[in-house]
Amino acid sequence: MIKLLIGQPGMGKTKEMIEHANNLLKEAKGDIVYIGESNECVLEINHDIRYINIAEYPLDSSNDFIAFLHGLLGSNYDLQRIYLDGILNVYIMTPQEMCDWLDKINAISDKYKVNFEISISINGETPECFKPYMS
Repeated sequence: MIKLLIGQPGMGKTKEMIEHANNLLKEAKGDIVYIGESNECVLEINHDIRYINIAEYPLDSSNDFIAFLHGLLGSNYDLQRIYLDGILNVYIMTPQEMCDWLDKINAISDKYKVNFEISISINGETPECFKPYMS
């Protein structure tokens, strides 16, 4: 399952995702990973949630990031949920590339039975392919 949090920059998506992650920890049966683009919010995330600053890894493209996720999931079979915060600020994509990227994330979610929550900052129109993942 994928859930998208979409909005303009500065609308509180990160705060909402951190709240979701911290609340999920209370009832989680597996591990939780929170992947962000900086260390700015690391102190707000419960220490039992694995935080990864993606900027610390030499990933040059969204495809490198997909490979990174496969490695992460291959090393921890207990992952229940992965939060992706601001990842699309690091890997700039066209709307079609974002749709293709979401298809890859969805395939990973199905294969490994892990849920994703992804924040996306958009100033314009939301691509049609995002709609199935919006709550």
